Amino acid sequence: MPNGSSLSGRFPWAFALVLVIAALAFREAAIVVLAIGSLGLGLVSTVTGRLALAAIDARVMVDPDRLVAGEETIATLEIANRKWIPLTWVEARLFLDEGVEPAGAGPGIPRGWTDCGFALRGHERVVVRLKLAVPARGAYAIGPLRVRAGDWLGFMQAERSVAARAEVIAYPAPLAVRDRALASLRPLAETATRRGLVPDPLRFRGVRPHRRGDARKEIHWKASARLGALQTKLYEPATSLDSIFLVNVASYEQYWIQADPESAELVVSAATELVRHAANAGRQVGLVTNGIDNLTHERPRSALGRGPRSLTRSLEILARLGPYAVGAPETVFLRERGRLPSGATLVIVTPRLGAGLAQAAIALRRAHHRVMAVSVADIPAALESHLAASGVNCEVLAPAERRAAV
Repeated sequence: MPNGSSLSGRFPWAFALVLVIAALAFREAAIVVLAIGSLGLGLVSTVTGRLALAAIDARVMVDPDRLVAGEETIATLEIANRKWIPLTWVEARLFLDEGVEPAGAGPGIPRGWTDCGFALRGHERVVVRLKLAVPARGAYAIGPLRVRAGDWLGFMQAERSVAARAEVIAYPAPLAVRDRALASLRPLAETATRRGLVPDPLRFRGVRPHRRGDARKEIHWKASARLGALQTKLYEPATSLDSIFLVNVASYEQYWIQADPESAELVVSAATELVRHAANAGRQVGLVTNGIDNLTHERPRSALGRGPRSLTRSLEILARLGPYAVGAPETVFLRERGRLPSGATLVIVTPRLGAGLAQAAIALRRAHHRVMAVSVADIPAALESHLAASGVNCEVLAPAERRAAV
């Protein structure tokens, strides 16, 4: 019997022993035949039962393994019998993480696993496809797999757990299919990066030919003398089109207080929408959060980058985020200050904007970043005025977005 397998049931050897004793005592031909037959059946049952799960290979694959919450995926089981002994029956149970369930599961149907059964000939491989539903965003483990088989006569059963696992990531669903005439998050993403593109005199980039209307103080005299024509200095903008999203999942200023999953989900959905809009506009995007990964239990981070790989990394971080924070958002975000590219636009997405996070936003603004705060809850008027006076723009999710996410 292979390692890790458990065997239950047994052949009724006591009955076979009675037949053998009777055959020796009475020497009747019929009893002798029955005794020999029972011994043969017992041998077949024992051998096929103990070898039932020997040389059985299994693996699990999921396709697609990246989807949007509410969509379905297909889990593919491959079970191969590498020995010549066939199996009259095999049962496989695939265990599912909480948040994944069999597609179309109705009342009374267990959602923690899905079963299938079949027979296996010698040296045969069977492929079974199981449709699964992923109703909520997150990262989920599919597996392990429990395999059961028995002897040819049905007296014995062998069971073994196979460490076959796959992973599926469900991205947050869009907040809503909105009428473009209504308020949406798209203008917020555009606002967060269009404003504040003023030249920084400390970041000299080069020169260009002088144009009518250029300030006299911006003429580069040495370059003009060398090229024989007036040249105007060029500077890097003080705020760039780079967008870094600071995502806070803590529902209260005391981050250790039990989280509000509904607020956290709305923050993740809003951040996902903003990241998509920024990336689709061709901007570099990055992401910092005080949340933790549901599977690795580490605080993830996405470096600034452009293109599908950077977008996918940010979306996967948001999909895998749990509703619990590892620290106060102001502490985490200010700790990242030295790693933020100079002039990058920072978009803070938070369930609520408290005094501590507001002070952090002001500190980031003073570090020459364009800062915008997007809050789920309404912002107190006094705090909003203080932020506006410090150059931090504030936005509150429109009621349409709030309703759509519920």
